[in-house]
Amino acid sequence: MKDKHKLSSLERVRKAMQLQKPDVIPVGTFMGNHAAKIAGVPLIQYYNDSKKMLEAQIFALDKYNQDIVIMQSDNYYIAEGFGTKTTHYQNATPTFKEPAIKSLKEISKLKIPDPWKDGRMHVYLEAIQMASEEFGDEIAIRGCGTGPFSLASHLIGTQEFIMEIAKAEYDLPDGDESAIFHLMEITTKALERFLIAELEAGAHIIQCGDSLASLDVISPETYKKYVYPYEKKLFNNLKEHTKKHNAFSLLHICGDNTKVINLYAETGADCYEVDYKVDLRLCKQNIGGKMCLMGNLNPTKVLLQGTVEEVERAAEECIAAAAENGGFILGSGCEVPMDTPEENMKALVKVARQYQY
Repeated sequence: MKDKHKLSSLERVRKAMQLQKPDVIPVGTFMGNHAAKIAGVPLIQYYNDSKKMLEAQIFALDKYNQDIVIMQSDNYYIAEGFGTKTTHYQNATPTFKEPAIKSLKEISKLKIPDPWKDGRMHVYLEAIQMASEEFGDEIAIRGCGTGPFSLASHLIGTQEFIMEIAKAEYDLPDGDESAIFHLMEITTKALERFLIAELEAGAHIIQCGDSLASLDVISPETYKKYVYPYEKKLFNNLKEHTKKHNAFSLLHICGDNTKVINLYAETGADCYEVDYKVDLRLCKQNIGGKMCLMGNLNPTKVLLQGTVEEVERAAEECIAAAAENGGFILGSGCEVPMDTPEENMKALVKVARQYQY
């Protein structure tokens, strides 16, 4: 008989997302490719074969007993649907090869892709669909989602895209601010279509992972002008869909983004996955009453290179910083490195299970 006081992983995560207190701290590390590594699945199979992706996530779940499985690997599955060319490797994630368009003047060539037919989006959607059949209402399923700003760079080339931003900001003769906005509208709509497809496939958490929008790369002013309006539009457009599916939305942006975290709370996202460079306690104080927080152990220094004792101590520090009154999921500050020791991952989960509300 099930302990009436013990929640399922999905119930636990939903309570945290609703800023409530579950039975114990939910665990949701950003763990895609690490699952493939410990399951012995070559990455080229993992990100091209939905069955292999699910098998790896089931393997990791059986080993670690975390609360969230994540169908995630690389960043180009949507861009490929637009026509971006990539190179695939046996045991590495895809790399950029050729842009879908060579300049902003070619934007008219872009057609918003069909999530089920174009690129590799279908691999992630099928994996979510099978995971939903496998886990039912027991385990939380998280999908992936390349943010609009990052996706725009994948369509034209990152260096070219950043140069276009610079030319527009410095009012150079060939700068074209309106074309950048147009491109952002296209990528926002493409991500929205993909995330809705994830919800329909059975995802409980959909994400906007916008790594290029990091303040380690762009200024707060550039974020406010070229990124924030589109992330806000995205999450607001998704509200009716997440509500319909009893699901939640998540924002993840790498780097030290302390200067704009208050804007993150205004995007409409249900959860902010906090990078390890950001002060988790400060996040709790500033936006903890507005959105769930997830994070934020240092993936490399602590999870990959640290001892079990160091992982436990870091996990306890995260819990002390953000767990009070609920609305918190313990996780990694960014993606878990593939070679992270299994005992470190188990230690993280162990600490979370010991904390009872």
